[in-house]
Amino acid sequence: MWVKEGSLVVQWLSLVSGLQISAFLVDILALSMCILSTLSVNWRVWSVENIEGIGSGNIWIGIWDVCFWKDPSNDGNSFWHCEDLNEQHPTLPKEIFIAQDLMALASIMNSVALGLISFALYNVFKPRKHKDFLFRFFRLGAFLNLVAGILVLISVVWNTSAVLQNGEIDFPETFELPQIPSEQHMGPSIYLGYIAAGFQLLSAALVGIERCCIRTTTTDTSLIETVVHHKNMDLRHGSS
Repeated sequence: MWVKEGSLVVQWLSLVSGLQISAFLVDILALSMCILSTLSVNWRVWSVENIEGIGSGNIWIGIWDVCFWKDPSNDGNSFWHCEDLNEQHPTLPKEIFIAQDLMALASIMNSVALGLISFALYNVFKPRKHKDFLFRFFRLGAFLNLVAGILVLISVVWNTSAVLQNGEIDFPETFELPQIPSEQHMGPSIYLGYIAAGFQLLSAALVGIERCCIRTTTTDTSLIETVVHHKNMDLRHGSS
């Protein structure tokens, strides 16, 4: 597929660096994984034995819900059942409630950052838009991604620590769930959270590298022009 010279695509690619495009694409992946991690119920996976009413022997715990196959009659006819985790249940561990707030905030910040970077990329080839003005949107988006990545890391690291310590959860009596499992392990949502945080920080780093490269290149160009100018002046004085 050939792109005509002078087309909008060619003009856009000539004004946008690879680092900026990479930051944009990485940010899309970061937002997708951050939302999936936030909404998924697979933060912790508990294995339980001989618990009446639980069909599969597994309990899936997220930051918003706890789900399991419920078998009230213990006759094999089980169904998927979930209970909400909210502040009406003060016995639940703090890391769950804090993760709810931090992951939701990180998703919002990541969305805003992606919007800012998208706006900058869309307007970068318009002559009326000054580059320095548009770079502010890149920098603001990078800052939001940096903060979002830190918030996600706090959430997943805290919950990882709880899993590794085989921490108990004091569920309300109405849930009819045990407080301590036979064993537990990290679910896919925690791993997704780590990847999302890594992509958020990477996107911010790419914008930061772009900023440093532009400054360095501009400074080097100015120095070269100054040296060449002085040499030309010396040659003129010498010839006269």
